[in-house]
Amino acid sequence: MTYFESLNFVNWLVFSRLDLPVWIWAMVALVGSLVLVQWLWGRAWNRQWSFGKSPLVAVLSSICAVMIGLSTLFWFAADRSNTWLEMQRTELVRQFTESGTRNRRIFRTALERIGESTSVAENALELRNERDTLTLAFAAASDVSCPLASKGPLGPGAPCRVRDATTVAEEVVRNIPVLTYPITVSPQNRWVEAAVTAQLDEALSFASTRLRAGTAELRQALGILMIVLITGQLLMVWVAAISDIRVHPKV
Repeated sequence: MTYFESLNFVNWLVFSRLDLPVWIWAMVALVGSLVLVQWLWGRAWNRQWSFGKSPLVAVLSSICAVMIGLSTLFWFAADRSNTWLEMQRTELVRQFTESGTRNRRIFRTALERIGESTSVAENALELRNERDTLTLAFAAASDVSCPLASKGPLGPGAPCRVRDATTVAEEVVRNIPVLTYPITVSPQNRWVEAAVTAQLDEALSFASTRLRAGTAELRQALGILMIVLITGQLLMVWVAAISDIRVHPKV
């Protein structure tokens, strides 16, 4: 996962999935850099220092403070991205497996492949043998495509990968055997749920692994940026405070 993909995903996470603790830390960093660096640091060198002493430095220092706040926001968002992603696993599976629209679409796809004669009611399908069950599971596994941004939590920039639908279908049928055929199922059934869950687990596990490496690099870059900004802010305020003493020496 590239640096820009990580940044794109974290940006989407910050502004579309509001995380209150992350925003609190960003505000603390913003206010802290304004008060501690821009004001108290200047007062430490010049007792008469105030924001009005050097409007240009005040503006530049404020810009640094805003950038420090944003860097902190993205740093904490990147740090929490994998944890947040794992927390969404159960909710995502529920959204997909309980989606009536998706289940009916899978149902219609399976019905077309098995044959119209197998339909026993508007929302019922008769599975006559293992091949029919495989077809149903295959339709469900094929329906989970990438990207999953429409349902989240895989937003822009997040890597996505699903397994081969045939392999998933065979695995599902093997794990959930039918003792006696024929069997009548509704759009929401065990085989559809298992196939969709298997694909979502693969997508989330793959994304989590790739994001962990990408966001680690992003946090490192943001950490360096914050150090540069804080250092620059300290130097600007220090130079301005000392210069003010020279221009307006104490009597």
